[in-house]
Amino acid sequence: MQGVMIQIREVAAYLVLSYIAVLAAVIAIKLLMRTINTQGLLYGRTAQGKLYFSSGRVQLLLFTLWTALSYLMDSIQTRQSGKLPDIPDMTLALLAGSNMIYLGGKGMAMMRSKTNKGEN
Repeated sequence: MQGVMIQIREVAAYLVLSYIAVLAAVIAIKLLMRTINTQGLLYGRTAQGKLYFSSGRVQLLLFTLWTALSYLMDSIQTRQSGKLPDIPDMTLALLAGSNMIYLGGKGMAMMRSKTNKGEN
């Protein structure tokens, strides 16, 4: 009976891995074919509607990708255990900090635009 459970677990693991691989491939193909709109992904708009390059978006995107890839590598290394790896506390703290920096910048820009509107 335990042999059957191990086989079921392995089949389920391969199905989930296959699903994720197909999903990643579809997204990659759509990105390469430009059917997913990424135009302006790294740009924000001022209150006046002008586009500007957003360093906050860049740092948030890069850190999020780094965290995801790091977790994927940890998952691959610990796949034999049958458990998902723990996320290090430092990684969670840095990810939270990255999001706070981005959201803080957005909040400051919003406050600045409200202040500028009040002056006019």
